[in-house]
Amino acid sequence: MGKLQTITMNSGTGVPKDTAIRLTQEFLRRHGSGLDDLLRRFPGLHGPAFRQAIEACFAPSEAAPELAMALDEAVDTLLSLQSEDFYPLPVDAGRRLRVDAGLRWYAARLHDLARAARRM
Repeated sequence: MGKLQTITMNSGTGVPKDTAIRLTQEFLRRHGSGLDDLLRRFPGLHGPAFRQAIEACFAPSEAAPELAMALDEAVDTLLSLQSEDFYPLPVDAGRRLRVDAGLRWYAARLHDLARAARRM
């Protein structure tokens, strides 16, 4: 038999309480290395530290509103990088638009997760 897990429901929404955290963890597991690669181009921002700031909200003492605030800050940071200088990698030769599109894509996904966290 496998391990049984108790799922605690939010009485106001009917959604499991840790859903926002689980969704964010899954997103970072699937796309975190790509985000780190994108952030490597910006000297003032360290990709793993960026993710660790979000992951700090996964602690049992934290709640969905704190995760939503951390994700909103991450979105603001990513969008502000669109006007920053970056160190292009060989694959970026003359392709600033791809870097900006990547920043917008990650910002949009994190914004979606923040919105979900606020509803849960």
